[in-house]
Amino acid sequence: MKYGPISQASRELEGIVREALDAAIADGSLPAPQQPLPAFLIEQPADPSHGDFATNAAMASARALRRPPRAIADAILAHLKLENSHFERAEAAGPGFLNFFVSDRWFADVLSRIFEEGDRYGRTDLGEGKKVMVEFVSANPTGPMHMGNARGGAIGDGLAAALDWAGYDCTREFLINDAGNQIEKFAKSLEARYLQHFDGEEAVPFPEDGYHGADITAHAEAYIAEHGDSLRGLSSEQRKKALVDYALPKNIQKMKDDLGRYRITFDNWFSETTLHQSGAVMRAVEELTRRGYTYEKDGAIWYKNAEVQTEALLRQGKTQQQIDQLELKDDVLVRANGFPTYFAADIAYHANKFVDRGYEKCINVWGADHHGHVARLKCALDAIGVGGDKLDIVLMQLVRLTRGGELVRMSKRTGNAITLSDLLDEVPIDAARFFFNMREPGTALDFDLDLAVEQSSQNPV
Repeated sequence: MKYGPISQASRELEGIVREALDAAIADGSLPAPQQPLPAFLIEQPADPSHGDFATNAAMASARALRRPPRAIADAILAHLKLENSHFERAEAAGPGFLNFFVSDRWFADVLSRIFEEGDRYGRTDLGEGKKVMVEFVSANPTGPMHMGNARGGAIGDGLAAALDWAGYDCTREFLINDAGNQIEKFAKSLEARYLQHFDGEEAVPFPEDGYHGADITAHAEAYIAEHGDSLRGLSSEQRKKALVDYALPKNIQKMKDDLGRYRITFDNWFSETTLHQSGAVMRAVEELTRRGYTYEKDGAIWYKNAEVQTEALLRQGKTQQQIDQLELKDDVLVRANGFPTYFAADIAYHANKFVDRGYEKCINVWGADHHGHVARLKCALDAIGVGGDKLDIVLMQLVRLTRGGELVRMSKRTGNAITLSDLLDEVPIDAARFFFNMREPGTALDFDLDLAVEQSSQNPV
């Protein structure tokens, strides 16, 4: 463990107090204990007038020494040797607390360490270089990042920084969900806006489940400005692929730029598509099948989620009646059309983290709307032989933006839902990140835009 001024002083103080106890017993000031002296606490009082450190050693030793705590405290005080230590004085208080005050030497040593270690000051080797990953933000690449992504970014990056400083080999990862239904909707939306430019909105209906954002229209118009009507004579699949290949990299680059502005740099941008291309998704399905956790029905491959979760809950001490109330259901892994589901890809992705890349602990920061996915994913990792206990999930609640006490839904500049970029146009980066970390992630957060920029004592930044 590297130098830590608080922990070091605590260990030093424990030794000083034990030596004083032994000396008091040795000269008869305190009787010989009838049983081993118990451990005692060293803590930092909330009230500075009670010292820089305090201990309950006298009260903890009262039973073994058969003396009142205050008498033991007085005996300890009489035998303290503070010379050449980091403490200048001590006093007894209340029923038997001992309060200690550090000397100027302690402050001088701290400052000396700060100058000596520079930017490395405060780091520890607690993590012993263990490989951990924090996966966070992982926003849908089909549109701009929203306030949930902004909060998740601040939480995840802060957590990764803390792990890094604690001596872990920590990786920050962004999962790019560039496969599946959302990409198909993105493609259909782009195609509709592209064709509407030439044929009109009445001639080209927009998909009911399409993305209506202005960014979709902007991408289509930008493509037309560069390539004209070159896609009109192609098949729908060719047209959609060309538009996605054009627009998706631009969206991803915009996310990288906005996150960079937010002072978040990811070590890895992991593409979901690579899991499908490498065969990792189907290998995960095959492994679950080999272990007896799948079955076929209606042409699809299903995962025995209800069975696996039930077994896990029974081991945790839940009754069958309690489990039945959860109404657990099985999950499709591969649809009848042969396409794997997102859940199958998610199992493969986490197997990749632990098995292929060797991470010992992975932490995901998710929105609270994913709470139902936590148990089934962790149990699926147990089922595939990875170990769900290696995965921790931080669930965060929604963010509400307010101004003047009123809920803010739209950006003044764009008239659209407020994005991360909009927020950073209004609020300093340090203030934004601090506000998002002011509350425990599981607590809903009201973000006061006025307070975040206010130059007053009311602003905690």
